[in-house]
Amino acid sequence: MHILTGMLIAGLLKRGKRSSLLPMLRSGPVQTAHWMPGRVRFRVPSLPDQPSQTDLVRDKLPTLDGVEAVEVNGATGSVLVRYRVGQVEPELLFAAIVRLLGLEKELDQTPRPKIVKELRSFVDSLNRVVHDRTGGLVDFTSALMILLAAVGITKLLREGKAAVPGGFTLLWWGMHQLLGHGGEAE
Repeated sequence: MHILTGMLIAGLLKRGKRSSLLPMLRSGPVQTAHWMPGRVRFRVPSLPDQPSQTDLVRDKLPTLDGVEAVEVNGATGSVLVRYRVGQVEPELLFAAIVRLLGLEKELDQTPRPKIVKELRSFVDSLNRVVHDRTGGLVDFTSALMILLAAVGITKLLREGKAAVPGGFTLLWWGMHQLLGHGGEAE
């Protein structure tokens, strides 16, 4: 909610100034496709799947003061808004669409890069295969953890002191960070 609130406050505080604080988001639940004074086009990827949402935007957005026209293309998820400059700010239109469609929580979520999603999917597949092949004894992640712990213990016993983390440890830490394991829910 803090992103949306910040945009609303900034939009209200900058009334009369020329530049826009409109977020030019290219991903997420509401995206800014194009903006120029008096006209802004948003893309809402969820609109093609929800005709009732399309009608909601088409019916409610024009009721805002300063909005001259709203064109909604439900097939593409495009929302074109023509507005009176100085009477309404594009940030407020962005916020209004987010509020109308109930996308506040989705907007506040930290986006997960595609490569992380694919790596997580790959590791999940490996987990299933190893789990199946070992009869449920271990999965890929736990087998790797056991292997790295064994290598670490062997290294400590051999060197007799705590050493700088080796390649496997760094790989393990990197994998945890990248894939978000260790208590983080997706």
